Amino acid sequence: MTATLQSESGPRAAMPPGARRGTRRPRVGRFVVMSPGLLFLAALAIYPTIYSLVISLTKWRVTTGEAPEFIGLGNYGALLADPSFWNSVRVTLVFVAFSVLIEFLLAFGLALLFFRNFPGDKVMRALILMPMLVAPVVVGLLARFSLEPTFGVVNQLLRAVGLPTTEFLGSPALALPTLIAIDVWQWTPFLFLILLAAMQGLPEEVIEASKLDGASWPRIIWHQFLPLLKYAILVGVLLRLIDSFRVYDIVFMTTRGGPIDVTSTMSWQIYDVGFRSFTISYAAAYSWLLLILVLIVVNSLIRRMSVRE
Repeated sequence: MTATLQSESGPRAAMPPGARRGTRRPRVGRFVVMSPGLLFLAALAIYPTIYSLVISLTKWRVTTGEAPEFIGLGNYGALLADPSFWNSVRVTLVFVAFSVLIEFLLAFGLALLFFRNFPGDKVMRALILMPMLVAPVVVGLLARFSLEPTFGVVNQLLRAVGLPTTEFLGSPALALPTLIAIDVWQWTPFLFLILLAAMQGLPEEVIEASKLDGASWPRIIWHQFLPLLKYAILVGVLLRLIDSFRVYDIVFMTTRGGPIDVTSTMSWQIYDVGFRSFTISYAAAYSWLLLILVLIVVNSLIRRMSVRE
């Protein structure tokens, strides 16, 4: 009887046979269930990324019908020595910096305005969010027709009030600021939505305590709102930075990189090289340099935020 009790209270009783095998089966089952999604991700993301990196190390023009020829870093060296590449980098950085900065300032101001409820605020929020719901291609097409120098709505209004008409998209001095204004009009609601949601989640006790201490609204915004909203601001700004770097739709529908390349962004140059000149390997190298530039800007912003914290 004692031997029987000892055998039942031993290690085999604590961990029955097959228990370890039973814990492994659910894990294997999870991987089996996830395998279609992982294969789909590999087919749509991982394989094209690796393939584009390999192609960027070759010399390949589709129209010649020849096989890709390995040239190592030749495409990257040619790009870094190409003045049009550095012009596209400058145009892209100017576009990203001004568009994201203006969008953040406008979105923050609108979020402060709608922080407290007032009559008709829900209707106004819906109207503010409408541009974000329109496809960028449609926005570019609307801007192209609205800013047309002869029959466009904007120039018709300028003519009605006695002001001279302007070629917003055909002027070298106004083309890039016009594209920035179009982007600001469409994507300010995105940052507004993020910042307003974050503001409405702030603790009321902190704001009321600051008011009781006699702090003015500018001091409350600077010392309370901004520190508490820094993570929401970081997320929203990073998302807009990444999206602004790949701007293509409005450029394609309005200026096509002109006039005289003042709106020729890196994304437009990638399209121009890859799908108009059919130099796929050169376009792949262009894409990787764009990715490196985005990573540098994003990492520097995250590092600066972490250092300040």
